[in-house]
Amino acid sequence: MEPQYIVAIISGSVFLIILLVYIILIVVRSKKALKEKARISEIYSDESLAKMEYDFAVYDEESSELLGEQAKREGHTTIDEELDSPQEEVFAKIDSEGIEEITGNYHPE
Repeated sequence: MEPQYIVAIISGSVFLIILLVYIILIVVRSKKALKEKARISEIYSDESLAKMEYDFAVYDEESSELLGEQAKREGHTTIDEELDSPQEEVFAKIDSEGIEEITGNYHPE
């Protein structure tokens, strides 16, 4: 048999093996993805989540005050408190003695 036919048979066989491995990997990964999706949907199918009890909470004035006091004890501040407090200047004016001139010779090499 001529070498060109041997090379064609071998390369065709390698191609078919790679194609089969690819198809098997697609099937395995799709099954794994379906199992993961089922697991996640089982986790989030809780009745209290369906009622959205975990998404928000309504507080009355007394609860709001208690939570505010607790936050102050822990060191938390609100945006309103930050806006009311005096701000220090982070970028104060820099005293300069005029324009600074840089002189020299540039030799790119």
